[in-house]
Amino acid sequence: MESLGGSILPDAGNGPDAETLARLREQRRLLRGVRDGVEESGRRLAGQASGAAWRSPAQRAYDTRRGELSRDLAGVWRALDDALWAVDEAIDRVKATL
Repeated sequence: MESLGGSILPDAGNGPDAETLARLREQRRLLRGVRDGVEESGRRLAGQASGAAWRSPAQRAYDTRRGELSRDLAGVWRALDDALWAVDEAIDRVKATL
């Protein structure tokens, strides 16, 4: 996975493997926190759905937009989960060199 500035993973060639491993573990911890927060927000949005028959047009539009946000959060969650997978793979590679 790549960010605008290049890889999200620390450059493994910049220092001893133990330092790289520590940076990767910290990155994994931070990513998990963000991913878990996104997941919680998505679940809250999904749990707010209600029948639209009695609602005003503004309320229906709000409900539609909330559904769109819920789907967007699901995509963000998947991207963060992919990033976590990449960090876990990098940790495994660094551990193999120790």
